[in-house]
Amino acid sequence: MEIVKVEEVIVKELERQIGKENVLRKERIEEEYFYDAGTKGAVHRPEIVVFPKDAEKVASVIKIANTYNVPVTPRGGGTGLAGAAVALAGGILMDFKYMNRILELNAAGGYAIVEPAVKTSSLQEVAAKQGLLYAGDPCSNDACVLAGNIATNAGGNRAVKYGVTADQIYEIELVTPTGDIVHLGGRVEKNATGYNLFRLITGSEGTLGIVTKATVKLYPLAQFMPTYLAVGKTPAQIIALVKFLKRYPQLGVLSLEIIDQKTALEIEAYQKKKVFQEPSGTCLLIQFEAYDGEDLSYKTNLLKNISSSYEAVHFTKADDAVWKARRGWGKAVQYANGKTYSEDVVVPIDRLDAFIKLLAQMQESYAYEFRFAGHAGDGNMHLAVIPKEQETGEATYRKEFYQKIYDLGGRLSGEHGIGYKRKKYFLHLTEAVEIDLMKKIKNAWDPNGILNPGKLFL
Repeated sequence: MEIVKVEEVIVKELERQIGKENVLRKERIEEEYFYDAGTKGAVHRPEIVVFPKDAEKVASVIKIANTYNVPVTPRGGGTGLAGAAVALAGGILMDFKYMNRILELNAAGGYAIVEPAVKTSSLQEVAAKQGLLYAGDPCSNDACVLAGNIATNAGGNRAVKYGVTADQIYEIELVTPTGDIVHLGGRVEKNATGYNLFRLITGSEGTLGIVTKATVKLYPLAQFMPTYLAVGKTPAQIIALVKFLKRYPQLGVLSLEIIDQKTALEIEAYQKKKVFQEPSGTCLLIQFEAYDGEDLSYKTNLLKNISSSYEAVHFTKADDAVWKARRGWGKAVQYANGKTYSEDVVVPIDRLDAFIKLLAQMQESYAYEFRFAGHAGDGNMHLAVIPKEQETGEATYRKEFYQKIYDLGGRLSGEHGIGYKRKKYFLHLTEAVEIDLMKKIKNAWDPNGILNPGKLFL
């Protein structure tokens, strides 16, 4: 991809529109802007980094970019794992760090209005103090931001009950690729008023517009949100338990997180703590909500009996340490094994058994090992792929692996997105007509092609 240089006249225009102090020149740009969490080691250097403070300033930057045909890359917390927030084509990178306020939190109405760089954990904490729950909960919640969650339609640990990021949103304020400001959606429970455009934005990875404000849903916070650990001798036993709990309304599970035995042991070694009590098999974290003591007792006993009926060899109440372990599993695996590749595939829940068998087959065919810590309740399986000596090429492995995931009815990514890392596989696996429709939408919204070029199918 050709790198676009930013001429001096453009720099001066940016400084005039948003303030000289909010424009960072090439020689002063820090290395952190060259990559995201999933592309460390790569160097994609923007010519300019800008720091807008409101939607009007964002729009002014976009209008300048269109005038001079300069690419713009929006960037949230930099926690992405597919390279969606790096400036492949140089140009302008837009950092929203100054747009990080919770503008309103309305307990009676059950909503909050937030700017794009509000951290997910910050919103969760502020809401909890008001007896409310923000249900979005990606594992990187202490670093990722709301606009990034929208860009990838992040799911996370509570998606079993509450759905993905798109399900948490009432309305968004969007700066279009041509610099207009529009409000999509509405703070209503039902809306059949025209095309559902804000749903189109969620998961578009910053290619169709820039979110500058979002109105998100808040729920009553349960008095109790306990987590229990069930351990099965085999993944098949745990998956059978997952399938049952997923469809058992009396319990209404909030989270179903699966962790293989080797990963659990490597986490314990990394943390130097018996988080999983020396697990003897595949682990399952089960979380539910209870609204009073009686409800808690009933659901706890119910869960214990169900787990026993599915031959769990270990069942116990877990403390908050298991969630720290779950969120940091990737670092533990990397510490134990060195170089790893990450995957974010998703399969239908009724094909999780076949997915586990596929991992075993791939391990026999290629010089890799697998570790997983997945959102089993929605089929989104996060993998660490560990190459061994004389490994088969990564590209060869990925091509076959992804094709078999699609054969299972699955897809390439559950929530991390395509970015540029998975683009060639996405183009290969997606029907030509679907790609063509996406291109037509992109061309209609962004006729000059300035917004986040090189990502998804671009």
